[in-house]
Amino acid sequence: MSRNTVLALCTIVLLLTSVATASFSLFLPPIEAEFHWSRVLATLPYTFAMIAWGAGSPLFGKLADDFGARPVILGGILIMAAGFFGMGLSQNLWQLSLTFGLLVGATMGACGLTPMTLLISKHFETSNRGRAVSLVQAAAPLNPLLFAPVLYFLITAFSWRVAAMAVGAMLLLVAFPLAWVGARDPDTARLALRSRVSWGACLPYLRNRPIIYLFLARFSCGVAFFQIAHLVALAYSKGFEPVTAAIGVSIFGASSVVFSLLAGWMSDRYGRGRVLALTYFVRGIGTLAMALPMPNELVFYLLVIVAVGPTFGTVAVNNVMFFEAVGPRLAGVILGLSFIVHQIGSAGGPLLGSFAFDSTGSYGGCLLALGAILLASGVITYRIDGRDLPAAHPADPQTLAADPAPMPLSGITPSSLQGPTPPILGP
Repeated sequence: MSRNTVLALCTIVLLLTSVATASFSLFLPPIEAEFHWSRVLATLPYTFAMIAWGAGSPLFGKLADDFGARPVILGGILIMAAGFFGMGLSQNLWQLSLTFGLLVGATMGACGLTPMTLLISKHFETSNRGRAVSLVQAAAPLNPLLFAPVLYFLITAFSWRVAAMAVGAMLLLVAFPLAWVGARDPDTARLALRSRVSWGACLPYLRNRPIIYLFLARFSCGVAFFQIAHLVALAYSKGFEPVTAAIGVSIFGASSVVFSLLAGWMSDRYGRGRVLALTYFVRGIGTLAMALPMPNELVFYLLVIVAVGPTFGTVAVNNVMFFEAVGPRLAGVILGLSFIVHQIGSAGGPLLGSFAFDSTGSYGGCLLALGAILLASGVITYRIDGRDLPAAHPADPQTLAADPAPMPLSGITPSSLQGPTPPILGP
């Protein structure tokens, strides 16, 4: 099977499995109404899902490192489908927390961006890896644009239970067969699975300064999810009508797809670090501008594109840089750990934004602080060029074949994964 076919099928699979992250806001009102719960209680399953997603990502990443991405993705789809079926049958809070919160939440890390990034990165060489990963990445923001109207129809015409079971059926009958055909590790990567590495092998990289910078930048990206969570409320605070806020959400989704593809292509052409920094600079400037008065809807839409649109492009380039920094034998666990850092930021950012608004009645101060953080992330990532990050390979010759197209090392000798000293990654 050609790598382009693998890319196309995996993109469709991720488009389908991303329904788990985008659907709960549609389920929330009818669940709250049926059980007569408070908003806090009704949101608990989603909170548990976010915790399970972050906690499970390193584990599933390590399993993908050791056994290949294919079994992790297939198993994740089956468990996620079971979670949605169970969600449709749930009769109380603990059942919803178990089915959606644990089963669906944890498997977001099994058939989501981490294993897909790992799988696709193995199939493509450095010269076009960014474009390939960004194409898969673009499936995530595209999901709500395509599936939100369908789920809304099912919920209003039938019930939220029918909609949940329909999602489970879609995953089982469509996503799983497509993943069975397309989610395949390259032949060279399968050879590497005969030799596993320990959890401790990643520790030297976690002490390396450029890797720490990438983790810090990923944390700031998570904090910036405040803008996504509060986008509608931000529009209201600027005096705009609900329809303007709704259009702004749609513009965010569409621009995210465009920026994801553009950032991947540019990273292949101009270097990962420079493009990653550019996305942070653009987002930072746009976020600072969001703190200013907005005279009309067009300015609001433009600032949504500039400040929030590049978000998924940032994630795509960052994922590729992690893969190229540590190599295919540790990329899964490193990506998983970076996702925990991201989730901590994405949990704290919206919460701090809420506190700031409750205290001051405005998002202005929070937007100014966030803009400064994003600009600082651009500064620290600018000189980390992904083309100069030496992929780390274990000494086993079979594992050396795991990366089908090793990167140019620019005269830098990579350390063994078992060695005590990490490579010098940045210029």
